[in-house]
Amino acid sequence: MGLPTEPRREMKVLALGLPRTGTLSMAEALTTLGYENVHHTLKSDIFQNEPYNKFCSRAADAIFPALPTYTGGTITREDWDTVYGTCEAVTESAAFFAPQLIRAYPKAKVVVVVRDFDRWFESVDVIFSSLLTKRGEFFIRWIEPILGLTTVSVMQKGILGFFEANDILGARENAEKTYNRHHRVIQEMVSSEQLLFYRMGDGWEPLCKFLGKPVPDSQFPRVNDSKALTATGRKDYLRALKAACWVVLSRSLGFAAIGISLWVTWKKLPS
Repeated sequence: MGLPTEPRREMKVLALGLPRTGTLSMAEALTTLGYENVHHTLKSDIFQNEPYNKFCSRAADAIFPALPTYTGGTITREDWDTVYGTCEAVTESAAFFAPQLIRAYPKAKVVVVVRDFDRWFESVDVIFSSLLTKRGEFFIRWIEPILGLTTVSVMQKGILGFFEANDILGARENAEKTYNRHHRVIQEMVSSEQLLFYRMGDGWEPLCKFLGKPVPDSQFPRVNDSKALTATGRKDYLRALKAACWVVLSRSLGFAAIGISLWVTWKKLPS
């Protein structure tokens, strides 16, 4: 998602369930209920998402003391509007900034999808394994600089900051504490009239009643977050890897052409 180019909209729903709690299903449900431009990271193109990535990196530096790049800076409502100003609802990665978004958009209703911790951790650990291990480091060290991307490095920063960790072991160790803290803080900040804890499988009725929307005739969306993330991640990784190879090849051929041209020119010069 780039910087907003669409009309400004009022933020109506903050869907602050953590990643791997059915966030893509919730995004589809909110879209079905008529909310405009529902934000979810998987709907963004890896090659067109740099403005959002840069903002999230700055926000993480301002908000998460565990990061070595922590600044303690201020992120204002106007700052959030630069990335979410065209959205009527946000999901997924927005959950990492839940307290700040609740303060920035106090009139928005808050929906939190919850899962049993053990099942959630089993699913989210797949993210840890893909971003906080050698494959993630390879992408950050070699692919991103070639293409001018920061997608994986920003995701890694967000995870380490949110889970107050230095590495994958710390993220795993702090997972349950962080999971519980996330829900406790939201419950402390949001009044019961503005807050819905929702479980996938509850169907349309509790969500629609909470949001004041009629129940659709269609079934509640069921999108597998794990499969969607794996498929999108694999596709984006291969696209980025091919693009990086092409850039390297093009530069190599360019340097080779320059070298050959200089050699031919030098040979033609009089002794």
